Amino acid sequence: MSTTKLWGGRFAGKTHPLMEEFGRSLESDRRLLFCDLQVCRAHLQMLGECGAVLPEVSQRLVGTIDQLVKDLNSGATQVSGDHEDIHSWVEAELRERAGDEASLIRLGRSRNDLVVTDFRLWTRQALQRLQEAVRGLQHALLQRAEEQAGAYLPGYTHLQRAQPVALSHHLLAHFWSLQRDHQRFAQCAEAADCCPLGAGALAGSSWAIRPERTAELLGFSRAFDNSLDAVSDRDFAVELLSAVSLCMIHLSRMSEELILWSAPEFGFATFDDGWSTGSSLMPQKKNPDPAELIRGRTGRVIGHLQSLLVTLKGLPLAYNRDLQEDKPPVFEAVEMTEKCLQVMTGVISTLRFETANMAKACEDPGLLATDLADHLVRAGHPFSLAHELAGKWVAGRLEQDELMLVQPLAEALTAQSVLEARRHSGAAGPESVQLQLDKARRSIQ
Repeated sequence: MSTTKLWGGRFAGKTHPLMEEFGRSLESDRRLLFCDLQVCRAHLQMLGECGAVLPEVSQRLVGTIDQLVKDLNSGATQVSGDHEDIHSWVEAELRERAGDEASLIRLGRSRNDLVVTDFRLWTRQALQRLQEAVRGLQHALLQRAEEQAGAYLPGYTHLQRAQPVALSHHLLAHFWSLQRDHQRFAQCAEAADCCPLGAGALAGSSWAIRPERTAELLGFSRAFDNSLDAVSDRDFAVELLSAVSLCMIHLSRMSEELILWSAPEFGFATFDDGWSTGSSLMPQKKNPDPAELIRGRTGRVIGHLQSLLVTLKGLPLAYNRDLQEDKPPVFEAVEMTEKCLQVMTGVISTLRFETANMAKACEDPGLLATDLADHLVRAGHPFSLAHELAGKWVAGRLEQDELMLVQPLAEALTAQSVLEARRHSGAAGPESVQLQLDKARRSIQ
């Protein structure tokens, strides 16, 4: 297959081999292959409809693209060669099949607007996959929360025991953070839902094209308003990287808890054999590797956001070759986030909660101190005094008369009773958690 440059006419000399290698992006942007073919097909159909290309020629080339898609799906054709990028490969392949007529796909467009159209199309598809992966993990969390009705454990602040909470309530806390991720991904899809094709290199086209029609054919809700902005805008990619970074932070926090819970010092959870690994030296080890890997890969995803922001910060309008570096960080961050969501779904679905150990940890009398202070206030004491007495009770420093006042109230308190007292919406008690479970179920139907 010919590897003739799309831009070779201006140059008498050959590109230096090192420059060829340095500028090549085929390995990365081959992910855009089917998006590129979809965009080329829509563009050709629009050119035929508006008369820039004879309708019969447009139809022939559309048929050629359809056959190429079939051959790629069947494996009869594969991307290969030393092409500069996926767009060069597509045109070269179409030339092999349709002759010089294939170059008509370049009328009324540039690689600049083609690249970002492909990228926006890929982004919309990626966001749909991410939303599905989020929903999968939410379903797993919700199922485990429903199974664990009645179980409770210490809740923590500063990683110190604070107050009892229902295990279901704890799991649902992660459910709701993922719900916000799902909503952010929907907002990112809306930001990407603009078709730049027809903006050309930067100033639009002299051909009587119809960008609105191309947008319609590709399923975009709108076409661009300004050609300069259209080819240089990567806000949608930044928003996507921001959203996946925050999603990964949520996964990392969940991972940190599971790592702690699985340690013998906590003993609150045991990883399934299928979702853990061992040590090559120490036979007794069962390591929470999936959670540790998610925690580690979160840093890489956050780094990709930083990378794109720095790439964009000094670029004048319109297109600059720096923008070749916009896609690799997005590709890796999205693929990594999707995989991490799937792995965490597997971990949560199979995790064994050690509820007896959780209940034993709740025997710590310090977990009852807040409710003891509340009972003292209900008995008519100022909150400042009640707080002081409850603190002295935990520390074992009550005077005899104080002990006689406090001890009967303290003896009436249990982890179960203080949980049951928390009935208002959003609280950690069993009645409110049941309402929360019902709301969570409705939110993902």
